[in-house]
Amino acid sequence: MNWGAIVILMGVFVVITGIALVGVQVLEGKGQEIKEHSFKLIGAEAGSKRFQVETSFPGLPVIALGVILLISGAAISRL
Repeated sequence: MNWGAIVILMGVFVVITGIALVGVQVLEGKGQEIKEHSFKLIGAEAGSKRFQVETSFPGLPVIALGVILLISGAAISRL
């Protein structure tokens, strides 16, 4: 197995985990509307720049990370 395939598999697992997180949150709502609550999930600082992602679904940044891993794995496997 090459590194590209390993990164793609990691991306698949991370996307599945993110989908499961979103599913759990929807199931915990018991069919009611999801209230507007923001969770500070990602915070980074580089010099004077600050980066924060706030979302009501904690699984969405995880899904985005998985998609990034899938794209980078495909790029690595093409080399």
